[in-house]
Amino acid sequence: MPRARTSSSARRLAPVRAFTLLELLVVMGIMMILAVLTAISVGKVTRDAKLANATNGVVAALGTARAIAIRDNAFVLVTFRVAPDRQSRQVPRTPPVIQVITARWTGEVVTPDAPVPTGVEMPSTRDVYGQRFVPVPGVPSRDLPSGVYVAGPGFFRVSSNSTGLSDKYWFTQPAFAGTANLAATPPTYAPNLALTEVGNAIGVMFGPDGRIASRMDNDVTEVDNVDSSDGNAWVKPFLDTDGNGFPSRGTSVFGTFPPLQNVSFFYYDEPLDNGFIDLVPYLAVFNMSEAREKFNSSLWKGPTIGTLGSFTGTGYSPPTIPQRVQDISKFVDEQSDRITFNRYTGVPGIGSK
Repeated sequence: MPRARTSSSARRLAPVRAFTLLELLVVMGIMMILAVLTAISVGKVTRDAKLANATNGVVAALGTARAIAIRDNAFVLVTFRVAPDRQSRQVPRTPPVIQVITARWTGEVVTPDAPVPTGVEMPSTRDVYGQRFVPVPGVPSRDLPSGVYVAGPGFFRVSSNSTGLSDKYWFTQPAFAGTANLAATPPTYAPNLALTEVGNAIGVMFGPDGRIASRMDNDVTEVDNVDSSDGNAWVKPFLDTDGNGFPSRGTSVFGTFPPLQNVSFFYYDEPLDNGFIDLVPYLAVFNMSEAREKFNSSLWKGPTIGTLGSFTGTGYSPPTIPQRVQDISKFVDEQSDRITFNRYTGVPGIGSK
């Protein structure tokens, strides 16, 4: 007998096979993996873009400073500071932001206490000179993206026993700790040096010919660190952020022996510090937020004399490298943008690691 035909309505009412629980779980798992991979990829792209933006901003500032140095036949430097809160200069911004500042040498050479005429010897209780720099009028500071810092090599960290030992390390800006009172008039900030990550003020200086300069040839300023009848005479630039004409080391003082007291001017550990700037021949721009995720940053806190060594009364002991410097140096070596300069022209550019 002929087979009975199945009506179209019967076919439409036939049951549809559903997904099993296992199949649903597999699909959900695949979707979750894809979502995680997408988030990681987007996050990396965002971080890379932020770093590239910061690097391009630093290169632009360096190019501007070089042009001003040539135009004005002057010494001009670019330095990096922790940005202050918009309500008060003595309160650091939260989260931290690094400012790029362009400054010109005023032609003045001062001590931390009083002006010193050109060629006059320092008293034995003071062994440092400061070359006063002020921000260039009409050139605003530039804020880097939050979390991005700038580092320089430690060629400047030399004591009697540390020659060549600091060159492989990178130094960068500090991370402040303290209590802010924005309700006060004016707002106040009490630094907590036990929790502060001590850093350094670094900078790049251009000479009148547009090339990188490590010092200025001018009587007292013609040397950086030399033995004189009064001991070691250090000559360093400083950014006069408060307009009082002299370097400032804040409340922190390392040691009591007179020469060692000056060590405080070489460290950047308080918002109002305007101590000495260490001139470097190239820079690295890196993501400090990522570095904190990679290392135990709780070991970075607290004051330290660091690579200047420890004064024993008879000389300087071999330098100790703070954990913060060691960890950041490892990170910068692996994950940073490098800014180098043409040896003959001083033109800045992004170089290879």
